[in-house]
Amino acid sequence: MTFPRVLISPCSLDMCREIEMVLTGFQKIYFGMARLGPSMMLDMLDLSTALFYFSIQELPGIFTGVSIAISYLVIAASQFSFGYLSDRLKSGKWGRRKPFVMIGAPLMALSFMFIWIPHLFIGASDTIGLFIYAATTLSIFKLFYGLVTTPFQSWMPELTEPEERPSVSSWQNVANFLAFVLGTVGATLLAEFAISWGLPLVLVIFILAIMYIEIIGFIPSMVGLHKEGKFIPQPDIKKDLGYALKNRNFLGWLGARGLLSVGIAMVTATAFPFVNDYLQFGLIDLLMFGLELLGVVFGFFLVWRWMITNVGKRKTLQVSILVGVLALPLTLFVADKIVAYFLIALIAASVSGYYLFPYIIEADFAHVDEVKTGEGRAGIYTGFPSIPLNIFQAFSAILWGIIFSLPSLALVPGTTDTYLSLGYVYWGPVAAFFMFLSIIVLFKVDLDPDFQSLKQEYSAVESESISHDELPS
Repeated sequence: MTFPRVLISPCSLDMCREIEMVLTGFQKIYFGMARLGPSMMLDMLDLSTALFYFSIQELPGIFTGVSIAISYLVIAASQFSFGYLSDRLKSGKWGRRKPFVMIGAPLMALSFMFIWIPHLFIGASDTIGLFIYAATTLSIFKLFYGLVTTPFQSWMPELTEPEERPSVSSWQNVANFLAFVLGTVGATLLAEFAISWGLPLVLVIFILAIMYIEIIGFIPSMVGLHKEGKFIPQPDIKKDLGYALKNRNFLGWLGARGLLSVGIAMVTATAFPFVNDYLQFGLIDLLMFGLELLGVVFGFFLVWRWMITNVGKRKTLQVSILVGVLALPLTLFVADKIVAYFLIALIAASVSGYYLFPYIIEADFAHVDEVKTGEGRAGIYTGFPSIPLNIFQAFSAILWGIIFSLPSLALVPGTTDTYLSLGYVYWGPVAAFFMFLSIIVLFKVDLDPDFQSLKQEYSAVESESISHDELPS
């Protein structure tokens, strides 16, 4: 159920009324929590792809890195294309955004399952076949991930007002970090139970449960939400993209987020191998690891939201990144689990900021564009960032492969004769370097638009234009 809010808009000589709808608290919850299923899938992939294909299936590191990089390029094209198409689909019974979700959700679930069953199609000694299978299944999954999540996320600036977005985004990030914890559980199950060539029953059940959650999670939004933004009848991708790329703040944001994503992608790819292989966490340690992540993330959601209100989005984002920049070099010095838990808490606090902001910031850019032009391009502002973002992340995957190909000279803490790749030590400072660069870029980016002033300015311009048009010749 929605509550109307009436605003005066100079849409004609008679000053017609524009009705804007705000989401109820329950609608914010189920719209935000719809990300749980897709995020569980993506997080389990981020945490487990290297573990599954490199460690368990023994696919060489360079092939593992390249297969991940290819999938990043596919998702870049997918998110941009389907975001743009969802802007262009003429609203009918189901609207513009819903058909993509309704068709894509079951396909995404099915494609997720195929990632984990190469043994049904490839011989155990077929390295090239396994590489092709990994690259293909990862890419198909990310194609469908873009088909579902970009149109769905493009819906956010149409359903919400700016003041609502931190609340909606917080629920999305509750879903994201619950998903991260559950993705960690999936990675733990892989580490504990996976066999060299097959899939045990416990993992089959877990994967089927994730598929079920992903599909049913979208149903409340498909049934209960209906509002959409202004439709542009004539597709013109050059014109629409041109509007976005003329915005220096948007370009600056793309650069900053891309640099930041290099570090964050390295964090998510390395988190599980780091605690499982290098720190040698047992099952109890891994459960504590998940609980720590959950507690820190919830706590820092409140911190970052308070800071957004009091100091603005840009400064808050910079502070959250700085926490990670200062924490990640500690991977050079971790010698016991106490220091490790402290390091994990700081990194989790930083990563929580990274996941909180993009939804709000890109919805704000789309909203500013609509205020200025009177046309809805939420799909462009949600989908286009995937191109530079995933190119940066593909670079991060290749860089990860290079780092973890370093010689096995890093002594495992608490042992006297167990050595692993130096990558387990050096990944932290490398990730911190790219995150620090993003802080510098953000100094040149305005992430705090004044919507009230913009609406007044462009309403006045529109009123003047209408009045001039109605003057007798």
